[in-house]
Amino acid sequence: MASDRRLPKWKLGIWSCIAIVLLSLVPQINLWVKRGVNWQGAYATLHGDEFLYSGYLNALIEGRSRRNDPFTGSDLKKSLPETTFSIQVVPSFAISSLARAFRVSASTAFIMLAAVSALLAALSVFWLLLMITGDERLAATGVIFVLCLGTFVAEQGLLGLILNRDLLIFGFPFLRRYQPAAVFFLFFLFTGLVWRALMVESKRSALQWSTLAGITSALLVFSYLYLWTAALAWLGCLAVLWVLLNPRGNRSDALRVFVVIGILTGLSLIPYGYLVSHRAHTLDSAQTITATHAPDLLRFPEIIGIVVVALFGIAWSKGKVVLNDPRVPLLLGFALLPAIVFNQQILTGRSMQPFHFEDFIANYVSLVSVVMLVNILWKNIPKRVLVWTAALSLLVGVIEMDLPVRAYYQADSVKDEAVPVMKRLSQLPSRDPGDGSTALVFSSRSEIMLTLPTWAQQGTLLGIGSLDFGTATHSERKDLFFAYLYFSGADTKYLRELFDGKSDDSFLKYYVRSAIFGHERALPSLSSHFQPIQPPEIERAIKEFEHYSQVFSQQEALQNRLTYLITRADNEGDLSRVDRWYQRSSAERVGPYNLYRLSLRS
Repeated sequence: MASDRRLPKWKLGIWSCIAIVLLSLVPQINLWVKRGVNWQGAYATLHGDEFLYSGYLNALIEGRSRRNDPFTGSDLKKSLPETTFSIQVVPSFAISSLARAFRVSASTAFIMLAAVSALLAALSVFWLLLMITGDERLAATGVIFVLCLGTFVAEQGLLGLILNRDLLIFGFPFLRRYQPAAVFFLFFLFTGLVWRALMVESKRSALQWSTLAGITSALLVFSYLYLWTAALAWLGCLAVLWVLLNPRGNRSDALRVFVVIGILTGLSLIPYGYLVSHRAHTLDSAQTITATHAPDLLRFPEIIGIVVVALFGIAWSKGKVVLNDPRVPLLLGFALLPAIVFNQQILTGRSMQPFHFEDFIANYVSLVSVVMLVNILWKNIPKRVLVWTAALSLLVGVIEMDLPVRAYYQADSVKDEAVPVMKRLSQLPSRDPGDGSTALVFSSRSEIMLTLPTWAQQGTLLGIGSLDFGTATHSERKDLFFAYLYFSGADTKYLRELFDGKSDDSFLKYYVRSAIFGHERALPSLSSHFQPIQPPEIERAIKEFEHYSQVFSQQEALQNRLTYLITRADNEGDLSRVDRWYQRSSAERVGPYNLYRLSLRS
């Protein structure tokens, strides 16, 4: 068998890995080149959610508790409940520990993580394919094919734009930092370790590989929900197929492998279950858990997997393949995984944002099954086929990685420009001198509100991540947003423009719907029972904000007491409402921004 052959050299695999790493750095290189000597240290955005993770990472680097909210600073005054951030600790603590050891910022850590995670992902996929196929050329081509086409199969990026989908991702989905980027490779490492455990002759070696696979599975449990659940679904499917087909005639030895892995994984689920039971009560809403038994049969990765199974079945019926080939259970396990994860709710009655499977793992797994099917059915693949496949896949990868450049560069430039003033804030007290509460920062530039927690410990008035960190209910998030609009000098006309998508602020155009009506009403993909926001609801929200602005009092000002104000020096905007309730210090000029200290008027 292929696994028993001497492994070829990794020369082609290394070149594939280099290609993936270079593609991962395209947005950052673009930011470096265009900002030139004016670059201040910001990372180039690869996914719209990354600011949440970099803010949380910075809090850990600064020594704050695992249960923190970097956007409101609530953890500085009280103990917080568990959240997905505090439970999935492996990537955050690994990165923050390394960042502290090398004394680098969260932003620098994110820049490095893009390259490192791309390298680890490429190496793990190459290692897995090389073990299974024994063909270095196919494995190297498979790395580029799988990682470059994952966005396309998820119906995001370029295909999402063509189909006018609810677009969530530009670029390569697996590169979203730090989840799943930092731990994406663990899934393929896990599958490779299971394969090794099943293929070795020695029982002692099988136990060792099984133990390593179990430890990797445990790490996945505390890394990313959609990776470890997909890994367990694949393992269960593989176990059933392996026992039924018994390809090596060692059913009892195989069962021993699955039992060892299952025990180690089960042990890790005990503390995991305890932490989940202490999660914030707002998380069920944040994660949009839907009660349903309806099948989900039309996702692209699922269709690819079913086609792979069908083609294999046709080849088997014609006697071109045999079922006692050890690669067969592995192939079928990968091909069937998308159908399993997208339809588990038929039995469980619960579905939670299945698009995460589609974007971050099922898409890649389905492509791995394609590579494996080619290996089984096509004995001698012509070199020109592999070269063209790699070249076309790279072309798609270049196009996909150009999209985040176009989507995020302008906002990234604003964020980078503001880095000096945010670094200055990191040198100032994180508590308000008046009452000792968490110091809150206000700026009418949403880019600063998004990025500030990545550089400083103060909270922000907008409190963007408060739902994810379990520190605010939907009603409280709406009040924070209204307060932000109020101090920004916004009126009902501006709020209507946000709803109509006529503002230049791309983030607020989305966030206005999420904050006021809930994120499940803002993005169709978050719920299987999406309810579009109706015009009468928007009108009521606008009137509610108008009333809020009219009756705003010192009580509201005290409820979210501002400590610092950041304005653009050449365009400070309307500060009349800030000045009504606060006394501004003299401006401290930091780069193109003014920094003020605020004190409540008596």
